[in-house]
Amino acid sequence: MSFKDFTEFFKLPLNVFASLSIVTGGILFLPENIIKKLYMLDFRNKFGFVISIIFMISITLLLVLFISHMYKNFYNKRINKKLNKIRYNFLLNADKQKVKTIKEFIKDDTHTLTMVYHDGLTVELQYHDVIQLAGNNQLVQFSDFGDDMYVKFFLQPWVIKMIEESEELKQKYK
Repeated sequence: MSFKDFTEFFKLPLNVFASLSIVTGGILFLPENIIKKLYMLDFRNKFGFVISIIFMISITLLLVLFISHMYKNFYNKRINKKLNKIRYNFLLNADKQKVKTIKEFIKDDTHTLTMVYHDGLTVELQYHDVIQLAGNNQLVQFSDFGDDMYVKFFLQPWVIKMIEESEELKQKYK
């Protein structure tokens, strides 16, 4: 057995480690009369040391994976809370032009508008994830004068939801 084979063991899915820990724990800790009925008494006596090692490793890995999963959930909730606060403050402190543009998006049935692609307002709203391109493939319109490209954008659902949930934002955007 090579080191590579040993490391592959640790890449098994979580349910395999759970099964291993249940089976090995059962073999180790079930009463002797039940083990006799399962015809595993000689097996437990002969390989008990190896079974114990497998049990300890699988339980440890389960605990580590569980703690890691809980940490990721906690971290993601914390990040989402910060992100929502930043988004709320952006909407609350938006200037008149941004408010006017977002109101136009809200008034449209599909929350979609055609905007100049390289305009500063468009770029800023895209940067803050307020709007997004309304598809990867779409017809681009060019202005008769100059090199302006007009592309369809849609308002992100979180913007509408946040405005509907906050009285302060409702007053500003309705």
